[in-house]
Amino acid sequence: MKKLTKRLFVSMAALVIASPLFAGAKTVSADSLNDTKASISSQQSAGDKLVAELDQIQGKVWSLQNKVTAKNQEIADVQDNITSSQKRLGELTGEIKTTTAELTNRKAVLREQLVELQKQSTNSVSGNIYLDFVLSGDNFTELISRSFAVNRLNKANEEAMSAVQDAKQELASLKDEQTTKQNQLVADKDKLVSEKTALDAAKADADAAAQTLQTKISENQDVLSTLKVKLNTQTEAGAKAQAQATAVAAPVKQAAATPLDNSVKAPVVNTHSGSNPYAYGECTWYAYQRTGWAGGHWGNGGQWGASAAAAGYTVNNTPEVGAIVVFAGGQNVGGWIAAPGYGHVGVVEAVTGGSITISQGGNGFSNPAGPNLQSLGSVGSYTYIHPAR
Repeated sequence: MKKLTKRLFVSMAALVIASPLFAGAKTVSADSLNDTKASISSQQSAGDKLVAELDQIQGKVWSLQNKVTAKNQEIADVQDNITSSQKRLGELTGEIKTTTAELTNRKAVLREQLVELQKQSTNSVSGNIYLDFVLSGDNFTELISRSFAVNRLNKANEEAMSAVQDAKQELASLKDEQTTKQNQLVADKDKLVSEKTALDAAKADADAAAQTLQTKISENQDVLSTLKVKLNTQTEAGAKAQAQATAVAAPVKQAAATPLDNSVKAPVVNTHSGSNPYAYGECTWYAYQRTGWAGGHWGNGGQWGASAAAAGYTVNNTPEVGAIVVFAGGQNVGGWIAAPGYGHVGVVEAVTGGSITISQGGNGFSNPAGPNLQSLGSVGSYTYIHPAR
C-alpha cells in the first residue's frame, strides 16, 4: 500500500514540477502555481508520514496477533495438562479406594484365621490364640508342625498388611502431589487467560489506530486529487495561452500531411473546454491533455486512427511535430509491446531524419500522467493523426 500511495503522490507532483513541456506557461499567476505546488508538496509530505505511521502500527498489530496466537496455544496446552491431571487424580482416587478395600479384606481374613485357630485350640492355656493353637497339639511333632505353620502365617499376614498399607500411603502421597500440580496448572491457566485478555485489548486499540490512519490517508488522497485537478487546470490554461501567444507572435505553417482519404470533411477543432473524459493515468488521458485538440470519445488508443479519420482529421503514415502517433494492439513500440486489444497513443515532439521523439503517459510508466519521452525508428510503420489546419 505504501508504494502505491507514494507512486500516486510522486506522479501528481511530477506532472508539473518535472515536465519541461509545460514550463513555459506565463499567463497563470506564478504565485498561484507555486501555492498549489507547495500545497501538493505539503500534502505529499503529510501523506508519507501517515503511511509510515500506518506501516509501524500494522507491524504492531501483526506482532500482537502473533502473541495472541501463541498465548492461545499456551492456554490450550495448559488445559490439556489440566485434563490429564484430572484424569490421573481420578485414577489415583480409584486406586486408593481399591487399596482401602483390599486392606479391609485383609483384616477380615485375619479375623477368620483367628476364629479358626481358636476353634482348633479348645482349651485356652495362655490366652494367646496362636500360642494356645501350638500347645494344643497332641504330640511333640504336631507341636513343632503347628509352630512352623503359625510362623509362616504370621509372616505372610505381616507382609501382606505392610504391602497394602504402603501402597495406600504411596497413593495418598501421589494424589496430594497431583492435586498440588493441578492447582498450579489452574493458576497458570488463569494467568495466561488474563495476559491474553490484555493482548486482545492492545490489539483492538492498534486496529482502531490503524483504521484511523487509513481514514486520514484516504482524506489526504482526496485533498491531493483536488489539488491535482486545480494544478492541471492552471497549467493547461497557461499552456494554451502560451501557445496562442506564440502563434500570434510567430505563426508557422506546417507542411501538409498526405491524408488517407482526401474526401473527408473538415474536422471540428476540440479546444478541451471541459474536463478530460479519459481515465487518469492512461495513454489516452495524456494525449488528450497534451494536444488540446484530440477527440473526447475516440475509444482505446489503437482505435484513435479510425475515430479521427471518421471525424475528418488527416490520418496517414507521415510523422510531424504535434501529431498524435497511434500504435495498434500488439505493435512493437521501440522495444515494448502495446497492450493487445487496447493499443497505445503518444504525441510527436520531434522529427529527426528517420526517427521521432514522442511523449506519452500510461500506467506502465513510472510517471503515468506523463510526459515520458522515447525515441523511435521505423517511423513509416506507425499511424499519425494530424491537427486541423
